[in-house]
Amino acid sequence: MAQRKLPSPPSKKAAGKPGARSTAPSGAKSGPNRPASARGPAGRPPTGKPGKSIVNQRQTPWSLIATVAVLVLFAGAIVAYAVTRHKDSPQNPYRYPETAAAAKIQGIIHHVEPQHTHVLGTVKYDMNPPIGGNHSQFWASCNGVTYTHQLANENAVHMLEHGAVWIAYNPQTLNPSDVQYLKTHFVDGIDRMAMTPYKGLKTPISLQAWGYQLFVQSAKDPRISQFIDAVRFKPNTVTPEPSASCSDPAFKADQSSPGHPFNG
Repeated sequence: MAQRKLPSPPSKKAAGKPGARSTAPSGAKSGPNRPASARGPAGRPPTGKPGKSIVNQRQTPWSLIATVAVLVLFAGAIVAYAVTRHKDSPQNPYRYPETAAAAKIQGIIHHVEPQHTHVLGTVKYDMNPPIGGNHSQFWASCNGVTYTHQLANENAVHMLEHGAVWIAYNPQTLNPSDVQYLKTHFVDGIDRMAMTPYKGLKTPISLQAWGYQLFVQSAKDPRISQFIDAVRFKPNTVTPEPSASCSDPAFKADQSSPGHPFNG
């Protein structure tokens, strides 16, 4: 039997010839022989980290911050202005600054009276006669009334709160004819006016409004009319409660006297 001739193995030179199978470089792993960790989950090739992009970067909103800051400053300025205006506003009536007309009157006294609570019993006032402060809930009628006796301060002060001018006179130093003059020219039939005798007054006459006072010697003193014109019923400068009436039907004058205010 004839023997079959086997092919001879390829030589080393044939490895570099065209058509020969090439061998992968040392260390390189490809195809199914790559480890699972390198292929990614479920055998998928790994996804590389995306590069940083200007579009993807979070930008600081400087324009928005600047706008908010301006709005905050503007709001703060408005609040500060409102607070400043409130101090001298008619809505805060017990802290009025001195009026220009009143300031021109020689000898006038301006004194801030921040207290204005209704109380029972007597009140110790810091002025004599008083020109404001805590007082009785009942006010002496001040629609052109001349009282023949001295009233309790607590009832008289309440009428000042309603914008009245209270003329007090010393019955021991002011003659009856001058009392009549004051009554006729400044009190009778005039709303927000009242007059009473007042013992121990240091001058023959004194005039009171809320926060204001003037002492005079004569019923003919021109400053009396100046005082009344400057401070009587002035909602924007003097009168704390301009909407309140000066007529008080509940007030009983015969039950009001120094140290004994009428409290109903």
